[in-house]
Amino acid sequence: MSFASKQLPTPCITYPTQPTLPHDVAAMYERLSQKTKEPQAELATALIQTAAAELIDTFFADLLNKLVAADETEHSYREARAVVRDINEKLTHYLGWASSFFSNDRIRPAVAHYHSMLYMLPEADGLRGHIAFSCSNDLAQRIDAMLPALHNGQAENAHDAIEALIEVIDAAMHALLITPKKLMKFNFVVDKTLSGVISLTQTVAFRSLRKLAPHVPAEHQPILAAHLQRVVSLEAVAQVA
Repeated sequence: MSFASKQLPTPCITYPTQPTLPHDVAAMYERLSQKTKEPQAELATALIQTAAAELIDTFFADLLNKLVAADETEHSYREARAVVRDINEKLTHYLGWASSFFSNDRIRPAVAHYHSMLYMLPEADGLRGHIAFSCSNDLAQRIDAMLPALHNGQAENAHDAIEALIEVIDAAMHALLITPKKLMKFNFVVDKTLSGVISLTQTVAFRSLRKLAPHVPAEHQPILAAHLQRVVSLEAVAQVA
């Protein structure tokens, strides 16, 4: 597998993905580019379900697990984590349901889209595959400005950080779920069903996060800061081919 040398978009949202994903996506992208007749629906389903699960784990579950670990008695933390688990199950179910409508021609542009978001970036133990996509300068600058106070537990409250996180998650859902869905050009019934599931996911998840905001004390603000800093990159990082 080889990716062309490139840089991360600046600013961007980025996170490490499963070690096998870059190879699997590159191989499927190559087969589809060569107009293979072998059905790729099963592999594409696994790709999209993995992308959805990583979205939930990276942007929701990781944060909530750390907050619960910091205070297991806080009901809002545990309630939000339960909501996220339910969302993950529903997304996995409906994405699996949609797979019966996958054809090679339909999934080709969606796989190309995922392929375009893959980068191999250096980490302490070597290269690792990452997903990365652009975010707005305004969002990145607002997050950068709030990080020092959050790291020191001196922000007035957690509201602005939670709202920034919601914007990050919304951008991730567009890149990882909404754009691929549009690229696959489903019929009206399938498109409407998936749009409804994604919209409900956003509504329930964002409501849960907003309910959380008043219950995040100053001593837990650094957890929010670290979470935002981990997924939003303000600097271009060269990919090693």
